[in-house]
Amino acid sequence: MNMTEINIRLAAIKLISRNGYGAMSLRQLAAEAGINASTLYIYYKSKNELLLELILEYFQGLSREWARCRPKKNSTADVKLLAFIACHVRYHLEHQDESRLGNLEFRSLDNDDLELVRQARRLYLKALQELLEQGVKEGSLSCAEPKLMARTLFNMLTHACVWYRADGRWGVDDLIRHYSDLVLKMLGAVPIPATRVPVPRTVITRRSAPMEIRP
Repeated sequence: MNMTEINIRLAAIKLISRNGYGAMSLRQLAAEAGINASTLYIYYKSKNELLLELILEYFQGLSREWARCRPKKNSTADVKLLAFIACHVRYHLEHQDESRLGNLEFRSLDNDDLELVRQARRLYLKALQELLEQGVKEGSLSCAEPKLMARTLFNMLTHACVWYRADGRWGVDDLIRHYSDLVLKMLGAVPIPATRVPVPRTVITRRSAPMEIRP
């Protein structure tokens, strides 16, 4: 991927986040990326093609981050679950625009492209489902339907990217602790925690998903 294509993708993420996918025209996208429309068509034949790649890139980035943060295989399921919550929530708050795009704009895809997105989502959810199944087997987690619970947790944890504001009263670490307590209680892993001593909030700097640059 060269710099022109990276600029196109970043411009698309910015425009879609600001105005929505339906309101973005290819002419607007070309202007935002600082190129002419004919150059844009060298990289993407349609808005749908670009949208599909951006959504798949979101899921790929999410999976890479979990692979990086995942505890050792011999860790207990509750330890893995806490790591998953922290990884998932932090990723979505550091990549809010990409995360909103990946979870809100997929409805604009046609059926074939939508199936590709569903496959990528199922692959990520499978890792969470297996984690829950491990917890049930160990007795560290209580969950009658791991597959359904994996979907529920994904939706709940992901929704933070929609409403979170870096200048609000919640810091990233605060939010991770809140969700961790909530999820563990849902799964019968811990009692209701005692009130904590306040700690300084963490201010995040949003990161763009890593993109490979080709010469």
